[in-house]
Amino acid sequence: MILSLLSCRFFSKNDPDFVDDIIDGPEKFQFDPNKLPVIGKTTEQELLEIYPRPWSRMTFQKPIAKEILGRKFEMKKIISYVNYITSSLPNGGYVGTDYLYFHVFFDKDGIVQQYIIDHKINEKVDRNSPWIQGKFSNIKDKKNWKKSELWPESGDDGDCYWAQRRDRIKYHQSEQIECRYWDAVPVY
Repeated sequence: MILSLLSCRFFSKNDPDFVDDIIDGPEKFQFDPNKLPVIGKTTEQELLEIYPRPWSRMTFQKPIAKEILGRKFEMKKIISYVNYITSSLPNGGYVGTDYLYFHVFFDKDGIVQQYIIDHKINEKVDRNSPWIQGKFSNIKDKKNWKKSELWPESGDDGDCYWAQRRDRIKYHQSEQIECRYWDAVPVY
């Protein structure tokens, strides 16, 4: 059984409809607050010229209606960048001290419609120290977000992303997934 799971994961083909998407890119993003996209103007290509190595790129075959930070739009693609800084603990191990998430949302024409900068810092090198908002965050209020969400309904968006991919079993070891907008496609 283990051998069959491994062979499914390593030898199954990728879904050609998502060949340009990125599942797990670099985690050492060098954010520059002077290099932000212009909402309604910056293209995907222009963003990639500024920040060429995303951590994640998710394309939706059908746009999803979104409202993020007061702006309503039809989301077709999300490009994300992350930077994790950790410090050594005195008794061994590591703890996060500075995390920055930069999520950029595009419409069907490849134009930036919104972005989120979620910057969190941990002032003490201690597992029990609380995270506080960092200076680069553009999020003032998360009252309508679930605690684990990267943006409003990010978990649902992720489910819908995977529901449209025929190779999802390669990444999730399960073909069972639900999307509130469309039925999941059959897996390979």
